[in-house]
Amino acid sequence: MATIKEIAKACNVSISTVSNILNGKEKARQETKELVLQKAKEMNYVPNYMAKNLKQKNTKTIGIIAEDLTIFHTPAIVDGISACLEKKGYALLMGNMRMYQKYGNAFYTYKEYSSLVQGEMQEMLAKRVEGIIYVEGHYHVMKQFPELLAVPTVAVYGKVDSSEVPSVIYDDEQGGYEAAKTLISMGHRKIGVITGNHQSHHTMERMRGFMKALFDNGIPFNPCWEISGEWNRANGYTAAEQLIQQGVTAIFAMNDIMAGGVYDYVNEKGLKIGTDLSVIGFDNREISEAFYPTLSTVALPLSYMGNIAAELLTMKLENQAGEAEKREYKIPCQVIYRNSICRIQ
Repeated sequence: MATIKEIAKACNVSISTVSNILNGKEKARQETKELVLQKAKEMNYVPNYMAKNLKQKNTKTIGIIAEDLTIFHTPAIVDGISACLEKKGYALLMGNMRMYQKYGNAFYTYKEYSSLVQGEMQEMLAKRVEGIIYVEGHYHVMKQFPELLAVPTVAVYGKVDSSEVPSVIYDDEQGGYEAAKTLISMGHRKIGVITGNHQSHHTMERMRGFMKALFDNGIPFNPCWEISGEWNRANGYTAAEQLIQQGVTAIFAMNDIMAGGVYDYVNEKGLKIGTDLSVIGFDNREISEAFYPTLSTVALPLSYMGNIAAELLTMKLENQAGEAEKREYKIPCQVIYRNSICRIQ
């Protein structure tokens, strides 16, 4: 790849002349401009944006740090960020920490977690990004990260323990409420629920919404109809066995994977989803449309969350008031109604 110095030598002009012409600043003779531009094309010149950013205060570059790109929600969030930044004329730098792949599901409890995040932040700052969007792999509250304040920062899918860093999350409680309300609207009153890990923020918030929907509709909560599925398909199967034996007519599984376990049990017993038992999941993963019958579920607004995070960050960069001043931005979920729910009298 040719340098400006090499182009200047080939054209027998000064380095500053070539630099100014390539940056549209030089009022040189037309033939000189044409010569420099032609040589740059022939020599496959590509601008060194990193070096250029080191000289400029406003780089129009945003850093995205993902705790792990392989976690199901992250790609859609990053796509939403990218789409927004593209419209606004910002470039982006992507950093993937691969925390889940390296340290497993509880990576944010790893003793070196804080220092690893700080190191990734410092690398982004060294590249002169104007702002950072931090995409968490699991919902948790990040603490003790002073580097986050060096440039405007927004967190997505979790929170930062700083009033300077707004967070964009989805409304788990509202999602749980809508899931239960959907089943109730179809006549169901004996509704079982398969939860995730009881210490999970998602479990607690979805359960709060679920119970609120029962209360609002005058349906007493039966604790025997709440069973932990620990987010996996095998436990969804065993939970379904217990709930169906207790006579529930509908099940709210707090993720689509556990709902798959419900399908497994029902099919094994010769029953039919959407006829003998109604089921609603959560997350709207691709697998939900592969089930037969297709699974009703609660969709996470992931791409929109990324879009909002990028909007908030660019508003902070451009000193605009409004939503960028909020501490937390909570986005509602949406029920996707498919074929796994039937009406009962």
